[in-house]
Amino acid sequence: MRPNLPKILTFLLVFYSLPGHSQEIWSEHFSLPEKGIWGSDDGSTVLSDFEGITSWTLEYPNVSLSNADDYAKTVSTSGGRFECRDINGEVVWYSEEIDISEYTNVNIQLIASETGSGKNEETKYLKAFYQIDDGPVFLFESKGENYGNWGLDTARQTNLNGERLQIVVQMNNHYASDKVILDEVVVSGEEKDPVFIEPGDILISEVLFNPVPEGEDYVEIYNYSEKQIPLNKLYLASRDTKLELTQIYSLTTEKLYFEPGSYLALTKDTNGVFPWFSIECTDCFLQMEKFPSFNNDEDYVVLLNNELEVIDELHYTEDLHLPVFHDREGISLERISFTSATNQPDNWHSASSLSGYGTPGYTNSQTENDLAEKATVSFDPESFSPNSDGYNDEYFIHFQLDKPGYLCNVWVFDAAGRQITQLAQNNVLGISERLSWNGTNENGQVQKLGVYVVLVELYDLNGNITRYKDGVVLTNVLK
Repeated sequence: MRPNLPKILTFLLVFYSLPGHSQEIWSEHFSLPEKGIWGSDDGSTVLSDFEGITSWTLEYPNVSLSNADDYAKTVSTSGGRFECRDINGEVVWYSEEIDISEYTNVNIQLIASETGSGKNEETKYLKAFYQIDDGPVFLFESKGENYGNWGLDTARQTNLNGERLQIVVQMNNHYASDKVILDEVVVSGEEKDPVFIEPGDILISEVLFNPVPEGEDYVEIYNYSEKQIPLNKLYLASRDTKLELTQIYSLTTEKLYFEPGSYLALTKDTNGVFPWFSIECTDCFLQMEKFPSFNNDEDYVVLLNNELEVIDELHYTEDLHLPVFHDREGISLERISFTSATNQPDNWHSASSLSGYGTPGYTNSQTENDLAEKATVSFDPESFSPNSDGYNDEYFIHFQLDKPGYLCNVWVFDAAGRQITQLAQNNVLGISERLSWNGTNENGQVQKLGVYVVLVELYDLNGNITRYKDGVVLTNVLK
């Protein structure tokens, strides 16, 4: 921690000097080292590397560098910063064009510092400018010009308004033993129409914390409010053994919005989720740059707003799963009710096996919204023809249940009582489920025309068993 102390202190200096109602719009912390220009052994060639840099550019038309020790580039010192050392000529650092259209009273702050004893103001300086909407380029109002041996300063510009902002920094340093440093560039402002995210607006809806070995965790959230929530104002976190917040990661830095009444699945890598589940909405996933590592047996899933206020939190244990699952890998926990407390144990249930053990990005298989007054099983049609003509090609068994926790067995017999196939064997059901039979046996062979009997056994873990029976005609052509 000690080597990064200067970086932390300079960041805090910038952060805590922001106006009280401002929020960060854009920042550059130079965390990717060795990006920029430097000299070569021949004393004349300028080498460069800007791979992975998308938020800023560098111009250096009249710069000459004598060797590899002469440079204008990012370094890892103090957690990352941009340095100029013994450059013969001026480099100009440009930020990307920053969208400030949704903000007012926009402010810019950056750390301008130098080391060494060189005092020549013509060859050692850092000057900070800004440009609004392709207009004139203006010098920062405070500490915009820094010459010679100035030490450390914070350059500031306040009360800007417009659509687009660009920051321009001119740097020069001819001294081999000195450095001119640019660090912690932060743009902040007041939202024109701020959205305040309050506890209960966004709720944790589903969690996969013990994926298959090749898979990834996911956390599904639900917008329970009537607000259009900006996702860049949300954070996902966990807690350590002392119950302190840890692994606090922003959902995204992009301007994306979470619509009322919609689901969103968060994960580190969708390639670790998509192959293992039925995905109804690929757009209902958000792949986070960093994702908390949740334990397989017990942990905390914490959702925070931009004030780092807890808006929902789940303390889970693997005991919340249905006890019939001895191996819980790849089975998600689903929330039953959005009106019941998040940490009420009976508000969570294993996802149904018929749903594929998870429903990321869409309505949970165990949601209370579809609860019936009593458990029912229905069948249709009375006859079906599995000839792929698009009309009654399958036979369906519908389950409409009054609570989570039911399991089922389903068999198909011919008219002589011989078992043809078993459609379900101790399958965990969701609240509203459907099974189908396509007229084949266990080997996939289409059966003869005739009458078949379907037997359903519905039971719960309290030993309650209900059986249902139906007859269906397998025919060739239906008119």
